Amino acid sequence: MPATFELKTNAEKQYFFNFLDGKGELILMSGDYDNKEAAMRDIKEVRTGSLMSNQIAAGKVAEGDTFFVIKDAAGNIIVKSVLYNSNMVFDNALHAVKDNACVAEIVDLTV
Repeated sequence: MPATFELKTNAEKQYFFNFLDGKGELILMSGDYDNKEAAMRDIKEVRTGSLMSNQIAAGKVAEGDTFFVIKDAAGNIIVKSVLYNSNMVFDNALHAVKDNACVAEIVDLTV
């Protein structure tokens, strides 16, 4: 199974998307968007940002788990990763995004 962006709607009819690796595991989650066009635009931004090291930033929560974000060209956070408690799993997830987001299929689950 190839890596995918899944475009969905929530209970409030807002759009959001997730990035899943080739095993179907959740890696990235977006915020909510009022319209589909904005969500699609940010999927394109994630595709570009995943290739640009200066648009990827790592962080740690108080409990010690690590995560990463991808920002747009203006520096705004577009997506956040899930939390990782293992450096190896974190590195694998980051590489999966860098290697696959730029070509990942978009699965529109809003229709």
